[in-house]
Amino acid sequence: MDYYRRLNVRRAIMDFARASKGSGERECAFYNARTKGIQRHLSEHPIVLDSAAAFDRALASRATAFYCSYWRYPGQDFSRALGHDLVWTVRARRGGLRFARTVTASVIEALADGGVSEPWVKYSGRLGFDLLISLEAIPNEAWAGDGDALADLQGRLTSYIVSYLVERWSNIHIDGASSPLKIKRGTDTCLLSELRARRGLLLAPMSLNPESGLVSVPIAPDEVAEFSVLDASPADARAFEWVQPSRVARELVKYARPWQLAPVQTKLAIA
Repeated sequence: MDYYRRLNVRRAIMDFARASKGSGERECAFYNARTKGIQRHLSEHPIVLDSAAAFDRALASRATAFYCSYWRYPGQDFSRALGHDLVWTVRARRGGLRFARTVTASVIEALADGGVSEPWVKYSGRLGFDLLISLEAIPNEAWAGDGDALADLQGRLTSYIVSYLVERWSNIHIDGASSPLKIKRGTDTCLLSELRARRGLLLAPMSLNPESGLVSVPIAPDEVAEFSVLDASPADARAFEWVQPSRVARELVKYARPWQLAPVQTKLAIA
């Protein structure tokens, strides 16, 4: 497929797949156009997009979309997780991409107000957006390597996002006490969901969406409100480069539960 021959496309996908800074590797997968399903293995080996040759092998096997896990693993041992990025999705049920843009922009504002000024944001390729706080941006003292503490941190951030939206939107209604949350304004509706499933996959930045054929293009956080699907056409899509955060978001410590972290810190001190 000519689109995936473009160097900027390959770079965006492979840079995300490789992760960095010793924080583990991402499991990869692709959508197989022949079988019309997600494929995680080639010749019985897990798919890891760590080279141009690996990319070409996937294309030769009829890959038309690429996925990466938001979990990190030691090498290719996908039975043991090191941690995961914090990922939220915004998907429009009614109101289309217009309402999804509005909600996503407000979630980005909430994260900035809460201390996260550099989230990664991308268009889903359909009626929504994906937001990520990379594992490297999360201070160790906020979760201390404990997956349950990391999940709790995300849940508390979601609660903060909800309170931020309620305070600033006079005509908003939010259904649900936990993810997924249904955000309504008049007849417009979006779902705000946390992604946590072990070995969970996310459409890679700059991959084509297998249903729409549009590009899951990364976007600068402050440009979401102006985003158009024209920016996601395969011929014209240009990625906003995702780089590792310039600083750890120390403010995230305030969303951690001290009673939950204390036992973990004690075990680490003993070790």
